[in-house]
Amino acid sequence: MRNRSIIATSLLAACLLSPLSHSETIRIGLSQQAEENKNINRPQVGMSMESVKSYFGAPPSMSGPTGKPAIYKWKYADFTVYFEGEYVIHSVLHPSKAETKSNEQP
Repeated sequence: MRNRSIIATSLLAACLLSPLSHSETIRIGLSQQAEENKNINRPQVGMSMESVKSYFGAPPSMSGPTGKPAIYKWKYADFTVYFEGEYVIHSVLHPSKAETKSNEQP
């Protein structure tokens, strides 16, 4: 009998309190690469660190290794390159300054 009253009380509390819970929708602008960035040459997947360095030069900023497998990050002026071990796994263009300002929240 005691279990029934606990369950009934819990269900009643849940029903009474459920209208009080709510969620908020936050809109965040999607990044779209600016027209002027579309033709920027950047490293392709599978390139070695040595070939990236010889083609694009030494990066101004390097970090890593982090984790296992080792992940390295090289930041250039227009893009960032991610390596797993010695090979490129991804390269990402940096957003243009105009795009960054248009996506800021008020």
